[in-house]
Amino acid sequence: MPTYLGFPDPPLNQSAYLTIGNFDGVHRGHQALVSRMAQAAHDADCLAGLLTFDPHPLSVLRPNVPLAYLTSADERAEVLTALGLDFVLMLPFSRQVAALSAAEFMSALTGNIPLAALWIGPDFALGRGREGNAARLSEIGAQLGYRVQVVPPFDWQGQPVRSSRVRTLLGEDGDATQAAELLGRPYQAWGTVTTGAQRGRTIGFPTANLMLPAGRLVPANGVYACWAWRQARGIPAVVNVGVRPTFDNAHRSIEAFLLDFSDDLYGETMGLSFVRRLRGEQRFSGIDALVQQIEADVSSARRVLSDPPDDAGIGGQKTADGRPQTKVAFWEELEHTADWAIEVRGDSQRQLFARAAAAMYALQDADPARPITLARAVSASADNPAELLVAWLNRLLLNQEISGELYTRFAIHAISARGLLGAAYGYPGAPSHTAIKAVTYHDLDVTQRAEGWTGRITFDV
Repeated sequence: MPTYLGFPDPPLNQSAYLTIGNFDGVHRGHQALVSRMAQAAHDADCLAGLLTFDPHPLSVLRPNVPLAYLTSADERAEVLTALGLDFVLMLPFSRQVAALSAAEFMSALTGNIPLAALWIGPDFALGRGREGNAARLSEIGAQLGYRVQVVPPFDWQGQPVRSSRVRTLLGEDGDATQAAELLGRPYQAWGTVTTGAQRGRTIGFPTANLMLPAGRLVPANGVYACWAWRQARGIPAVVNVGVRPTFDNAHRSIEAFLLDFSDDLYGETMGLSFVRRLRGEQRFSGIDALVQQIEADVSSARRVLSDPPDDAGIGGQKTADGRPQTKVAFWEELEHTADWAIEVRGDSQRQLFARAAAAMYALQDADPARPITLARAVSASADNPAELLVAWLNRLLLNQEISGELYTRFAIHAISARGLLGAAYGYPGAPSHTAIKAVTYHDLDVTQRAEGWTGRITFDV
């Protein structure tokens, strides 16, 4: 997906639908707006685009008010690509831009983009004094040739979804679980591993000291169960955020103890996905009490991370005798002259894709009773849902072959007709019976009906 720094040169020549905003966090509300707009744009044979500003307007207009970012520009682009956008405009923001009237700004915009529709939320406004509300932008659109589509507010589980709410949950409350509900995925931050005090090595818990970029939101002090990311591989971790009061430190730090891991990380770029806050930061009477608590934290983190989200809808289910459920009821094997063919059903595209992956690994005897010890970030793109399903499943198979991993849980963080961003959770291993080599295009079909989604998939074994 191209990102333009400033207006495109030469101007775009295909009509476009556009939304404007900061989209920090790309939370569920952002995702709902962008995915709806992208689908409508493509149905109308138009491009789907997003305009955002850098730096954040508040940092220019209110420089004395601190603002902690939830996502970097690259992280936003990754999620937005999965939602089906065709381009992003990143415009420099300054007091000169803030002084433009709504008509002046929209005139400059439509001079570079043949705008067919502007999609906004009900509280959106732009231009000097925020005079460019929905009614004013519609008046301007009647002159410049675009229409305005106002999208209703988005609520999740009965509460409004806003970036400010996510910042409060993380930065003040340390509530990583509820923040993930609003974001649609765990809060993730990337930084550089630097040399710390190295006290952890002396007590048997060597930690990686993570330095985040300036202005990045750091969750409230405490101990968290996290996935630590080395590129696309996730490793279970216990993370302490705070000043380490037992050692009377004066500065705040982020220290990650990666479980069952011993490689040198100094100088590497590493990410942390904050899954759950285990406890607040404490001062201990001595090293023995601290070690005992860290051991308890490790056990707690293992339990939390062994039960990740499952969009297939079977994670954590048990049989009548209390054993983990190993058979799924949402797919069936089809008669086929060679290889394997299945039909999968789901209530939504998200669930269909997760269930297709679960069925593919059930065919390979992946064991849902095995403890989950690793995560794998997965992204895919294609021109339509059927080809996207093939791309998603084949990306999983490639990781399986290269890294020797089997997956039993699947969380899809963002999805559209053209893109997907998610994570697979599992354990090191290989199929005990027959390995699937690839997903083919033979008899491939993905169908959306009123009652849900259905997919027909053929595997090469």
